[in-house]
Amino acid sequence: NILFGSQYNEEKYNRVVKACALDTDFKLMPFGDKTLVGERGVSLSGGQKARISLARALYHSADIYLLDDPLSAVDTHVAKHIFQKYKCCIEYLKDKTRVLVTHNIQFLKDAHQILVLNDGECVAIGSYTQLKERGIDLMAYQNSQRRASNTCANDGECVAIGSYTQLKERGIDLMAYQKQTDGSNDRRDIKRRTSLTPSIDSSLSEGSEVTDVREPIEVDVQEVKAERKMIGSIKSSVYMDYIKAGAGPLLITLTILFLISSQVLNQGSVYWLSLCSGDRTNKMSKNAEEVDQRFNIIIYTSLMCGLFVSALLSTICFYIMCMRSSVNLYNRIFYALLRSPIHLFESSPIGRILNRFSKDTGIVDELLPSIAFEFIINFCFIIGSLVLNAIVSWCLIFPAILLLILVFICRYFYIRAARDIKRLEGLSRSPVYSHVNTTLCGLTSIRAFGAQHMFERQFEVHQNDNTSTFFLSICTARALGVLMDTICIVYMSAVIVYIMISGDGIPGGSAGLLLTSALSLASLIQYATKLSADTESYMTAVERVLEYTAIKPEAELESTLYKRPEKDWPQNGEIVFNNMSLQYNESPHKVLKDINVCLKGGEKVGVVGRTGAGKSSLIAALFRLTEPLGQILIDGVDIKTIGLHDLRSKISIIPQEPVLFTGSLRKNLDPFDEHPDDELWSALEEVQLRDVVQSMPGELDGVVREGGSNLSVGQRQLVCLARAILRDNRILVLDEATAN
Repeated sequence: NILFGSQYNEEKYNRVVKACALDTDFKLMPFGDKTLVGERGVSLSGGQKARISLARALYHSADIYLLDDPLSAVDTHVAKHIFQKYKCCIEYLKDKTRVLVTHNIQFLKDAHQILVLNDGECVAIGSYTQLKERGIDLMAYQNSQRRASNTCANDGECVAIGSYTQLKERGIDLMAYQKQTDGSNDRRDIKRRTSLTPSIDSSLSEGSEVTDVREPIEVDVQEVKAERKMIGSIKSSVYMDYIKAGAGPLLITLTILFLISSQVLNQGSVYWLSLCSGDRTNKMSKNAEEVDQRFNIIIYTSLMCGLFVSALLSTICFYIMCMRSSVNLYNRIFYALLRSPIHLFESSPIGRILNRFSKDTGIVDELLPSIAFEFIINFCFIIGSLVLNAIVSWCLIFPAILLLILVFICRYFYIRAARDIKRLEGLSRSPVYSHVNTTLCGLTSIRAFGAQHMFERQFEVHQNDNTSTFFLSICTARALGVLMDTICIVYMSAVIVYIMISGDGIPGGSAGLLLTSALSLASLIQYATKLSADTESYMTAVERVLEYTAIKPEAELESTLYKRPEKDWPQNGEIVFNNMSLQYNESPHKVLKDINVCLKGGEKVGVVGRTGAGKSSLIAALFRLTEPLGQILIDGVDIKTIGLHDLRSKISIIPQEPVLFTGSLRKNLDPFDEHPDDELWSALEEVQLRDVVQSMPGELDGVVREGGSNLSVGQRQLVCLARAILRDNRILVLDEATAN
């Protein structure tokens, strides 16, 4: 992410990493600077992502640098470290044109020109001295913030609690938590976060020492966690789950009966036609005038009508079953994904999830029903033809048995290859989706750094891996076709030789029936074998869908009748942590350890601590994103005894990265239509967005694009604040809410 396709220069790389205060972060990460950051930097904090983006810009030699508020996501000490101590924006880029957008006005003294904007208009321009001489107070553009209460965290333990004055009187230096950079005790915690959660915040004080990022010990490269690949044949439980998802015992029984009856009627009509031909030949030789074909025509017509009705009913029943199965499986995977724990989305690339909902679901909806039905029809026809041939001449049972044995042997070896190739095709498709998603999300940076060719080459690699498996699938199918043709030719030759040897022992109609069946079997057996393999290959899509339906969900959404809290709960908003600990999945260590804190209602509590202290984990425990150990009581109610809806609807949060959804601004503010327009405007007035919304087409019904792209980051954060104001909950959580 730092090199971004540029040639590696160790000296230059070390200078950039040191200037952006990333060396300490790399020392804490399990794989150093080779640690995977995950999709959209999911394993990094906002500050780390900002500094990595800054490092990428510094490493990339350019004449003009546009720095869009890179210091907003870091604390004041890291900002000083970047801007002043190492003079990242002054000395390192001294020969470059630098345009810095920032609200940290303490750094404006070093700017050659200052452009002050207000409501999209330039209100002042000049150097710091010139603006000061003109009486422009830049401090008026900076808001001060006060904290009434602070909670200090250190390595997941609560080491102090009290107001700022109380902590100061007890000799507790809050600034010391910004200066601690020793990572010896944080390696396991950083490792947990770089694989699961996006909650790391790194900071350095002005006096921190920065050491060389490159150590003599070789650091391993972190590998991407491979997507799970099934092995062996498709389990019978997968077939049963697919059938049960679409039909009950009655529909299954009717489908089987109609399939059998249609095949019996089909073979019966052919056999009756051969008998009629033989009878007519014999009778014409004796007395042609005595032949009455009316009865034969009536029987044959009845058989064909019965065949039409039974075939139609079997088709209707089968496709009803498949349609129900597709709908039910989709609903199950969709519901399972909505109810899955948050760590699934942090540990799984978006391409894997999209693969289940696009290609795999498409196979289950479209390809599997048609292929499976064709296979069943062809299989029944083959069995019927072989039985009919055996009825005409029992001697043909032996070549038929030999034919089936050879076909099953060929199918056994073919299906092993075809099934695994299909699984590999599904696995190789996920990186394609992930790469496309990553490219679209980072398109601005890709074009800005001229990295289009690098991403094109990466896409070609992923696409080549996927298409190569598809090519192998075609090759194996063609090889099977040649082999089946050879086997069927041998069987046809055996039937022809038998007819020639029998001579007059076989009537003309029966001989024609045997030859017709042998010719049709030659193509049907090959086609049915391929269809059976395709059916099993496509069942891997059902297997992959069922894999996601088995994800262990979060706790129950709704509270039980006797555990449901009162409608006005919580009345005070008091939060008590009683021996509360937190342990993430796949991590053997606790990130929060025996927290005992009482936060009274109405208090403003600041949670501070250095990297890895557990600040974000405390929020995760409060919202039960990960189930905590011990107790968390809100107004005396244990949050683990109530449903997630009752808990989370009573707590508002303003995240560090604001989230808006595609739709109208009204739906983003009030998704459940619980408030009148005057309350919406009042909330917008409080966050100073009323004028902005009134200038939008449609005002409250104005369109918010995907991710809120038509609003600035700060405006999106203010919309989240207005949303929290409308909720009017007793508990409000601010996760670095003023960063933007």
